[in-house]
Amino acid sequence: MTLQKRIYLALLALFIPVMLFLYIVLDISLQNNIYQSAVHSLQKLSIEAQIYTINYVEREQQGEPKETLQKGATLIASYLSKRMGVRVQIMNAQQHVLSDTERGSLSYVNQDTEQALHGTKSYMIQKASPSPLLLFSSPIYVDNQVIGLIRFLQPLEEEAQLLNRMNATFAITFLLILAVAVLIANRFAKSLSKPIEQLRDMAKKLASGNYSTRIELSAYEEISQLAHSFHAMADAIELHVQQLSREKDKQRDFLDRVTHELKTPLTAIMGYSNLIPRLKDSKDVETSLRHISVESERMLTLVEELLSQSKYSDSPFSVSPTICDIATIANEAVYIVQPRLDKYQIKLTNQLISTMVVADPDKTKQILLNLLDNAIKYSDASELIIQQRTSEQTVSITFQDDGIGLSHSLIERFRIASADDSLRCSSEGNGFGLLICKQLMTRQGGSMSIHSEEGIGTIVTLDFRSPAALDSHPLPIFTK
Repeated sequence: MTLQKRIYLALLALFIPVMLFLYIVLDISLQNNIYQSAVHSLQKLSIEAQIYTINYVEREQQGEPKETLQKGATLIASYLSKRMGVRVQIMNAQQHVLSDTERGSLSYVNQDTEQALHGTKSYMIQKASPSPLLLFSSPIYVDNQVIGLIRFLQPLEEEAQLLNRMNATFAITFLLILAVAVLIANRFAKSLSKPIEQLRDMAKKLASGNYSTRIELSAYEEISQLAHSFHAMADAIELHVQQLSREKDKQRDFLDRVTHELKTPLTAIMGYSNLIPRLKDSKDVETSLRHISVESERMLTLVEELLSQSKYSDSPFSVSPTICDIATIANEAVYIVQPRLDKYQIKLTNQLISTMVVADPDKTKQILLNLLDNAIKYSDASELIIQQRTSEQTVSITFQDDGIGLSHSLIERFRIASADDSLRCSSEGNGFGLLICKQLMTRQGGSMSIHSEEGIGTIVTLDFRSPAALDSHPLPIFTK
């Protein structure tokens, strides 16, 4: 059973007995008032009847008053009945009926007659058909002695009809009030249950992840306070979920960046490992093994650095620009991937010459390896050209291939990404590495741009600052 129905039935269970009680009280009170009015009328008539009877007995007395009453009972009863318009009985002290103006089955001895013979006026209402009968008895005194009684018998037909009409009116009124009470109880039950149902629906929405839902505040202070508490709880849950989401994004971003950071030394190790079986000169083998050892040490240092930075910094890598030879860095990167270039039959033309630039050697090597790796794995190119353009302030390095090109959506994503964007990736080939490269170039004071046409090829341009640019733009201080 719903809460609304419970409240509704509880209100009706309280209201209906109260209304029935009031109806019974009103009915009894009204009946008593109407009957008392009839009794009061007969009481006034009884005084006149007593005076008339006593005067008659005293006037016609020729012996005992009781005998005179017995002889004149018919005359007295007939006179009083005609004058007062009611049935009249005359009884002696032994409760024998001396005269009765009407015939009918009636118990002559009742409580009212007994009390009247004891000197007290008394009445009773006797149930009869078609209407109740009012019996009113008044004693007859002669010389301070009760010698008999006068009994009035009045049918309460008009009073009964009045009571029936009023009962019908009360019943109709009761039904109308009950109908109104039902509507009010139903509305009141709804007003109480509606905010609770809203709270229930809100709890369901919160459970499904909708934390922006709100409910209307109720006019009842307690429910309104409960609604405020629910709103505060929803805000707290939403804030907590947002914090968890941000932390999850940071964790994913950290893992993505760590993966990309570790890719550079792993690529170098794999490149030298693939190269060793082809080498015939022992010195070249030793050189390759030394490079593998250096890259392994570098990878271990990188892991320690990343773990340290994950504790103290939102950024999982730092950049330390210095003046270095871009051609040397590029040659090392090409040397690492050369076995894979040969494997996929990609012709590489390296036109770089020894040129000093402002860059972080390790991060720049990571950028170059990433670009070369993308060209090998995803471009389906047959030729790759590395060129160089030098100006007073800038050294530009271009990577041009004749592969399948990049999609417009990836180029647009790369174009609008800023240096501080939190990047997300879940699989290779979605451009995450290019975005990392763009961030690294920006952090070391350079820039990166891409021009690509699907089916024609891709040109990636890296713009480094030349040492001459340091006069107007000194090296920034990068901290972890």
